[in-house]
Amino acid sequence: MLYDKALKQAMLDVLNNRASSIANCIQALFDEGYIPNKNKFTILDWSSILIDAYENIDVLSKEQHQKLDIIFNRVLKL
Repeated sequence: MLYDKALKQAMLDVLNNRASSIANCIQALFDEGYIPNKNKFTILDWSSILIDAYENIDVLSKEQHQKLDIIFNRVLKL
């Protein structure tokens, strides 16, 4: 197992917090009459995918872990 439980939980917490804040931002924009840009929806979609991936990270290979980390870092930079 490449990820210990603490690191796995930390990554899941970051993703859950980010997805929650983006969803709240989207809702606030809709409430004010604005249309959120596509980037917010992209972040929300990828965050949801990554949450599922990190919950099941124990079944992935080392190469898949590395690729998942690359995607994680790119989503955080959006």
